Amino acid sequence: MVEQQKERLSFLGYFLVFPILFITSFLLWGIVIQGKGLWTVMTDALSIIGIYYILTSSIFSFVMWR
Repeated sequence: MVEQQKERLSFLGYFLVFPILFITSFLLWGIVIQGKGLWTVMTDALSIIGIYYILTSSIFSFVMWR
């Protein structure tokens, strides 16, 4: 039971919490501090998150399978 709860918390952290924090901080950094346009910053953030999801999904499924 504890192992299953640990897996759920890991999943939520890797796939929800970190990406939301990353996108929020990336948008604030790009728009407010650097003064770039919204669409430029948004496409950069989403492309990085896309790569992150592919790598994290691969690693997470390998760890769960093992």
